[in-house]
Amino acid sequence: MQNSSNGSEIGEKMASDILSRILVPYDGSKYSDHAVNRAIEISRKGLSQIYFISVVNVDYIQPPGSLLGMASPSSVNAIKQLTDSAKKETSQMLASQVSKCRIKGIKADSKVVSGNITDEILKFAKQKKITLIVIGSQGLHGIKKIKALGSTSRKVSEFASCPALIVR
Repeated sequence: MQNSSNGSEIGEKMASDILSRILVPYDGSKYSDHAVNRAIEISRKGLSQIYFISVVNVDYIQPPGSLLGMASPSSVNAIKQLTDSAKKETSQMLASQVSKCRIKGIKADSKVVSGNITDEILKFAKQKKITLIVIGSQGLHGIKKIKALGSTSRKVSEFASCPALIVR
């Protein structure tokens, strides 16, 4: 007869493996705040590490004349400054989330990248061997869309190589 405590130990080991490396894509929206809180709940035993990623996306901003190959250096420079400013602000936003985790005894780290939001989240998850993605159901809108997730949660859940938890 099998010892039932061995079965529960195996189950706990599998659960801790699944929850060992949690990724939270974060954009500052109330939904990503809910995702952070859920990730903290999940890792409350301190066995998990939480990674935060935020993707700055300015691809939809085109300098005047760029479609004709005639963008002025000043307009290209303005977009670079906008991107740099957004990355700096985003880094500060993520630092506060990392601190929130560390205060609760949870290992945490963050990264700001630029590019396609979904692609960058999935690439980071693969690089870090993430075991669970906890993502907000909606992101920011309007001008704040530079850092938004939006329908990204659906795409991430479809294409991630690990489980994804979508939080409202």
